[in-house]
Amino acid sequence: MTMRYLTIIALICAFQWSHSQIQINGYITEMPSVVHENLNNETYFDNLVHNRFNFSWIPSDYLSTSLELRNQLIWGETVKNIPYYEELISKDNGWLDLSANLFSGNSYVVNTMIDRLWLDYTKNKWQVRVGRQRVNWGMTMIWNPNDIFNAYSYFDFDYPERPGIDGIRFQYYTSYSSSLEAVLKADHENKISTAVRYRFNKWNYDFQTLAGYYNEEDYVLGLGWSGQIEGAGFYGELTYLIPETDTEDQVFISSIGANYTFKNSLMLQTEILYSSNINNSDFSFFDFYTLDASVKTLSISDYSLFGSASYPVTPLLSASLAFMWYPGVDAGYVGPSLEYSLRDNLYLSYFGQVFSGQENNTNVTYLMNYIRLKWNFQL
Repeated sequence: MTMRYLTIIALICAFQWSHSQIQINGYITEMPSVVHENLNNETYFDNLVHNRFNFSWIPSDYLSTSLELRNQLIWGETVKNIPYYEELISKDNGWLDLSANLFSGNSYVVNTMIDRLWLDYTKNKWQVRVGRQRVNWGMTMIWNPNDIFNAYSYFDFDYPERPGIDGIRFQYYTSYSSSLEAVLKADHENKISTAVRYRFNKWNYDFQTLAGYYNEEDYVLGLGWSGQIEGAGFYGELTYLIPETDTEDQVFISSIGANYTFKNSLMLQTEILYSSNINNSDFSFFDFYTLDASVKTLSISDYSLFGSASYPVTPLLSASLAFMWYPGVDAGYVGPSLEYSLRDNLYLSYFGQVFSGQENNTNVTYLMNYIRLKWNFQL
């Protein structure tokens, strides 16, 4: 992170602290983990301390601003055994480089990143937001082909805020149930993505249509919907990408899902994803798990299936079980989880992640176990 960015951050913090209308909240987590992979028969023990600070200031009815920091202290055998891990953890895909490794050693790294830094102006039917922000255009729950700006990995359960973009967003609310939105994004390679979206309600369904230009490579058309059928949620997204230079490499991505909550609060959920550009022979779980997500790399198989069940066992204990199947590469995932409320704003959780498949005609299994203690705070 360069000195000018640090100066900007310091000035913003000083300006915010000098006013009384400040809101500060966040959380801190402690999460040890054990990961075993059978390819090299190795087990990794690691620990993550994850802290977040959210600062917001509302000086008037029309103006607001936000600064949000993500801090991570990671130590263990993963940092020690992966040579480029420090570079991986400090990578910032935004137009501004707002990520830095403050300290690092043979088996530890301390990283801080600003993933929200925006100024918002809202008046009457208009809203304009400039800076690092999250633009969420997804309508499905697991995979979001319409979310061309902020694709994310389902497996990153410890980052609920999701990444942001550097750009500008205009919104015009045409009625109480419809809006027109335009977004311009710039990334770390100075590539531009821009799109417009129109949202409206019809037949008790929320619909959206979008069109744009993605990463200076593809023209994009999209459609999404969300509603209900006989009390069950029903939603979907379709995205069509047309390359600017070679129209033969057109890409069609779609996800369709449903969920249903029973009277006893048991919720079942399912979703299917299709990606026409995925080559099933190129399967690599490690690359898929660690590399940056994009709308073109939502999965490792042309077809992907998801199912889950969640249930509040007691008022303080909730449990869930999720699974995925990638038929094109004959691979699967199972993810059990438990969360217990120890007291207000203090939670103890368990997350399991099991991946199994074949890479280069070799059976590969990854077993991941995480225990997380999380405290939410507000100052």
